[in-house]
Amino acid sequence: MSAMEPTNTHEFPLDHEPIEAWQRVGSAAVSGPAGVDVTTAFAELGSIGGADYGLWEMSVGSMRDVEGDEVFLVISGTGRIEFEESTRPDIDMAPETLVRLSDGEKTRWTITEAPLRKLFIGPSEG
Repeated sequence: MSAMEPTNTHEFPLDHEPIEAWQRVGSAAVSGPAGVDVTTAFAELGSIGGADYGLWEMSVGSMRDVEGDEVFLVISGTGRIEFEESTRPDIDMAPETLVRLSDGEKTRWTITEAPLRKLFIGPSEG
């Protein structure tokens, strides 16, 4: 796929992988419903003006993360971001929610309707 071609953000295929052990919430081996692994998927679509953009999604369940600088728009799904070690209020996410995250923020993502899919834009890493 070329970054110059129109992309259907709802139908673009993403391959899910289980989250890493450090991202799991609580002492359970999995953080999803009924013993199902929580998974995420990612696809970088291109870059413009020193920023990368792409798609990311997560299955139902909870996970921890350490954020990088980014702005994202929720395309599908619902959930909540809670901020650990911060006074920043929680963010409820649904389609059309625009969110700004800052580098180093420690978060807990809980997805209730999946997949939660977002279009993200962030600084290029290379």
